[in-house]
Amino acid sequence: MTRFWRDQSGVVAVEFVLIAPLLFALLLGVISIGYFMGITHSVHQLAASAARASVIGLDQEERASLANTYLSQAGSHYPLLQQTAMTPKLTFDGTSPAGITVEVTYSVEGSLLDLANGFLHLGISDIKGSAYLAY
Repeated sequence: MTRFWRDQSGVVAVEFVLIAPLLFALLLGVISIGYFMGITHSVHQLAASAARASVIGLDQEERASLANTYLSQAGSHYPLLQQTAMTPKLTFDGTSPAGITVEVTYSVEGSLLDLANGFLHLGISDIKGSAYLAY
């Protein structure tokens, strides 16, 4: 019986089994938060860039067309974003000074963040970004 207590073969395997779930959860959390930050930054930059792209338009229709064209090409400008997950909204302010508000809502359904929501209970369903630009 004393030989059993002194034998240390397999100790590392037992320690790994005890520690591995915690390490994998931390790793998944770090990757998920990094991905969330990247998506959030991309959504905010997309909204700001779409508003800036509309500046060269001469009237409201041309400005809306320029902003929508930029938003439709978001996948080529921002590789983390999927075009099908985005819902853009343009609002024009006719008061003085006139301006445009670009709002982008990005659904995380089906992405890495959706997977992380199941494990880590992050509670993230949509990421929203907006930008206002006065003309």
